[in-house]
Amino acid sequence: MLFNFNLWQKVSADLFSHKSRSALAILSIAIGLFVIGTLLGMMDLQLGSMDNAHRQSQPSHINLILRQDADIAVAKTIKNIDGVADIDTLTQFTAQFKTSPSAQWQTGTVLFRADYQDQAYDRMTLVSGSFPRDNRIAVERLSARFSGLNSGDSIEFSTANGSEKLAIDGIIRHPFVKPPAFGGQLHFFIAEELAPIFGIPAHTFRQLLVQIKPPYSEEKARSIAGKIRAQLAVSGIAVNATLLQHPDRHWGRAIFSGIHLVLTVMAWASLALSSVLILNTVAALITQQTDQIGIMKSLGARRRTIAGIYLSEVFILSLIALLIAIPLSWAGAFYSSRWLLDVFNIELNDFVYSAQALSLMIAGGLVAPLLAALWPIWKGASMSVRQAIASYGLGADFVSHGFDRWLERTVAAWLPTLYAVALGNLLRRKARLLWTQSVLIIAGVLFIVIMSLIASVNLTLNNELARSRYAVRIGFAQDQSADLVNDIVRTIPPTVAVEFWQRLPAELLQGDKLIRQSGSLGLQMIGLPADTTMYRPLIVAGRWFDPSDDRQKQLVINAETAELNGIQVGDTVNAKLMQQPARAWQVIGLYRGFAGSGYAVEAVYAPLSAMQPDSLNAHKHAFALLSADIHSLAEEKTYVDALKTAFEQQQIKLDFYTTLAKLEQRRFAENQFRPMTRMLLGLAVMIAAVGGIGLSGTLAIGVLQRTREIGVLRAIGASSSAIFKLFMLEGLFHGCLAWLISIPLAFLLAEPLAKQLGTTMLGIELDFVFSLVSVGFWLGFVLILALLAAYLPARQASRIVVRAGLSY
Repeated sequence: MLFNFNLWQKVSADLFSHKSRSALAILSIAIGLFVIGTLLGMMDLQLGSMDNAHRQSQPSHINLILRQDADIAVAKTIKNIDGVADIDTLTQFTAQFKTSPSAQWQTGTVLFRADYQDQAYDRMTLVSGSFPRDNRIAVERLSARFSGLNSGDSIEFSTANGSEKLAIDGIIRHPFVKPPAFGGQLHFFIAEELAPIFGIPAHTFRQLLVQIKPPYSEEKARSIAGKIRAQLAVSGIAVNATLLQHPDRHWGRAIFSGIHLVLTVMAWASLALSSVLILNTVAALITQQTDQIGIMKSLGARRRTIAGIYLSEVFILSLIALLIAIPLSWAGAFYSSRWLLDVFNIELNDFVYSAQALSLMIAGGLVAPLLAALWPIWKGASMSVRQAIASYGLGADFVSHGFDRWLERTVAAWLPTLYAVALGNLLRRKARLLWTQSVLIIAGVLFIVIMSLIASVNLTLNNELARSRYAVRIGFAQDQSADLVNDIVRTIPPTVAVEFWQRLPAELLQGDKLIRQSGSLGLQMIGLPADTTMYRPLIVAGRWFDPSDDRQKQLVINAETAELNGIQVGDTVNAKLMQQPARAWQVIGLYRGFAGSGYAVEAVYAPLSAMQPDSLNAHKHAFALLSADIHSLAEEKTYVDALKTAFEQQQIKLDFYTTLAKLEQRRFAENQFRPMTRMLLGLAVMIAAVGGIGLSGTLAIGVLQRTREIGVLRAIGASSSAIFKLFMLEGLFHGCLAWLISIPLAFLLAEPLAKQLGTTMLGIELDFVFSLVSVGFWLGFVLILALLAAYLPARQASRIVVRAGLSY
């Protein structure tokens, strides 16, 4: 018992005699565990909360957005289609509103259901107040927060009867709404009896919500959606978009799935890298205490006992780090999850934590440091008594190799003495140098890759803007006369040119089988002039239209859809439009889509003259693309507001989903991307912090190991400032070396990672550019980090006096 008590005395003495070394080890492990707990906990909370909220909303499997009002009797016929379990309906439309008499008119979305108390699918929940009734309305939760609207406020709407003030009496959460920060309009809810004042016929609907009979499958949902569209087409009703929803998986899950893989890898990597300091610390401790190991062995201590002493020290350090990291990671995971979930209109009010993340934290936090320390501890404990007692300890740790002699001849000879000594000290222990550098290098690579990702997003957006030569695209709720639209837009000064497009719901078939689509919002054939000057997508195979394609049945389709179905340029596919029979069209090109602008229906492009049959009015169109002399967001907003007001005055309703302003859409795409890049940059900073702590620990260990040398230097006249400068230079050399190595590694990894993350987050393959600016930023950051990490060890070294150094 006395022997065991003495062993625990030694454990406590090792931990408390060098408090700074123990604190660095604890901090390093704690940061790694914090990263793991935060990221894994955040992912678990996010996905679990998203799926729970999705299931609670009783999601429709098929959501069809119609181009016009349909009588409720039509919906009842859909119930008889084989495979349909039940249906629900709602109507949403755009309307002009203003929040005060002095405010400008804005365009918002108004929505109503037949009975808010009896919602079958896509249920909208009441956050506060009351559901709409009589002349009292409700506002959507994200819209209320974005605009500052509250219950009791009044909204003035432009209606078919003139202006009408309606009071807000409730806040409602919509399960599927585009956030205003990402380009979504403000959403308001009215009672069904108010619909006629907005020109909406009674007993009609514009969205059809369908659940299919179990079991659910995407292929089955697509097939039934096709039958429903065909049934609606018989009644002359066109479908703008078809949205498929999995009954158990939130529609936003795909946005996080790819980035979660990256975060998981980086979380575990951060713990492994933080364990590097444990390895360095224990290796230095074993080297420092070889004589003590020899004495313990001479007194009868076994190898297992000696290993147990040092493993106990590592275990205690890990346990303290775990106790520090757990509450911090719980808070980090909860608040970051609440922030990101709010983007998807999901509230996370009650504090929760992930039990799975906690278990992984405990397992990783206790096992990884012990594994990192096992090799140096076992190696030290395996020394014989003679080897341990005969060791020269800290003073004999430098062995000259061929590389060191080459470096001394070629590089060090040209440097001032102090710089040459600092460079030599940097390379003295190459294994420790490798481990210390690995953390800084990974942080640098991650930082440069993320900055290159941001630069690639900006380049992609710039290239997309260059391909889109229009300023504003106006989508109409119902097809409009080209002459009427021309008369309206020409009265607004910035307008330079107008081009008209058409759209029709379409189904593409290979033989009699529907092709698989890359997206889930349905497919439309977009008819545009063969000699269009307003837009040209990025063609990755084949070609775009030219004047010779006029009246030719030729298509340019999405490259991803073509790949899914094995379609090549030159192949023939069958296209079915509205009630028309399927006809053969030739694929002349494949384009790469840009989905960053929001929820978009997949487009299949065709010459307008070939798409419009004689039975359709060739003088009416679904889109007007306007070219205008606009150079800023402010000018664009003024122009768009003027357009919306002009069309509103002519009682022409615009389709919010297909009306977009180019510069504004770019800003929304950047807003959509920003939370992810901030998260990744935060992770890079945390890993850099681990690297800084590791570097500080390495230099602190170097001070201990070179205490005698410092004493000799002081004895021969070295000043405190020279000693201080020596260790500061060593830290700077660490930073410079890590920076130099990280550049080529980042260059090799940046392009594939950026393209993968772009596909995951924005649904696009980015136009890659390597960020040279980030290379300069990282140099400045890593040098500052190196100086901060080196300061305390350098100050400690400068305070060692001759007597203390020589007697160490």
